[in-house]
Amino acid sequence: MKTANDIKKVLTLQIEGYKALFELLRKERESLIDFDEHGMERLSKEKDTQTLKLRLLEEERLRLMKKFVVEINNVSSEHGHKASMDMNLNTLAEITGDMDFNQIRTMLKSLLQSIEELNEFNKVLIDRSLKYVRNNINFLNIHGVNPTMVGKTGVFLAREA
Repeated sequence: MKTANDIKKVLTLQIEGYKALFELLRKERESLIDFDEHGMERLSKEKDTQTLKLRLLEEERLRLMKKFVVEINNVSSEHGHKASMDMNLNTLAEITGDMDFNQIRTMLKSLLQSIEELNEFNKVLIDRSLKYVRNNINFLNIHGVNPTMVGKTGVFLAREA
């Protein structure tokens, strides 16, 4: 089954993509802790690129799944099996007899759970950072300092009478 192998290849690429996304989120956490705004900006772009790659891989996986379902239903009408688009990796393993799909499922599930946990932690760090910045801006405003002018240099000309 060539299509099943193609699905496996795409799933393997997805695993690698999710590992890369996890690493980016880990680096993001470090940048948040270090208040590294340049690192955050760079990582944000990298995360957007990685997310786009993962989205394209998912579209390819879905296309291949449709193709696989059509192939299986054409062959299995003789054997009494019927496949549908909502089949999971366990079902795919049963139909193909390839237990690699179960291992891929386990890896994907673990990676996605880790990504979700790290993403939630990063959200907490971002919320705390924003609160810190807002409090500092409010403090400066209360004391008559314009935060947008702090750190800017210029020339002050005085006229003597």
